[in-house]
Amino acid sequence: MHPGILKPSHHSSINSPEELLQAYTALFIFLGGSVSMSPEESGLPHMCDSGMLRNLPVESHNTNYGKASHLLRSPCPFKQQCHHTVSGNYDSLLTGERSAYAYPAASRWNGSDKVSETTARGHHAMVGRIYSQYGYSTAQDCSLEPDHLGVELLFVNLLLEKYLTEDDTRVKKNIQKDLLDFIDGEMLSWLPRWAEEVSEKSVTKCYTGISGLIIGALEDVRDILSDQKLGL
Repeated sequence: MHPGILKPSHHSSINSPEELLQAYTALFIFLGGSVSMSPEESGLPHMCDSGMLRNLPVESHNTNYGKASHLLRSPCPFKQQCHHTVSGNYDSLLTGERSAYAYPAASRWNGSDKVSETTARGHHAMVGRIYSQYGYSTAQDCSLEPDHLGVELLFVNLLLEKYLTEDDTRVKKNIQKDLLDFIDGEMLSWLPRWAEEVSEKSVTKCYTGISGLIIGALEDVRDILSDQKLGL
């Protein structure tokens, strides 16, 4: 992921819903990479250390988003140790399905603390069917589960792009409904518990802030889409 993906925010009251949704697609690419790639691959330590995370592509009045962006704008407490500390935090929080404190996959957080393999496979199949409706599939060499947060965020990004470029009102309405169902019914059903665990176990502000941004951004997109009246 290129560290320059985050651009200074130009959000104001005159931004159209379409412009805001387009800005969130850029944010979701960054957030998806941050929870699915090592800090070395995503460039997260560089972004934190250089202050790039102080210039998010969207401003928001959402409580979760506001708290997270304020946290990410605060001074880094680790200074020269940022890269080492963030890498260690990523390893303990997000890698290794069985050993990570806050492994970001829906089947890890749905239901009881110990999700059976059968339950997990059933959820993976359900999510996979939703993906297949839009021709979305992970690469053959991808080791992430279908319900991994990074995969789900990229799917939301795909649907947003389809929604923004679709001219047929009927098709656009279907995409809108599927987006709202996926965000509310799939993602926001488990992400608050995941973010709470990240906040409790993280030793850096980066992942606490990222978890808050994910929830806040999804809530914002849900609210923008809910307000869209198509075909009137």
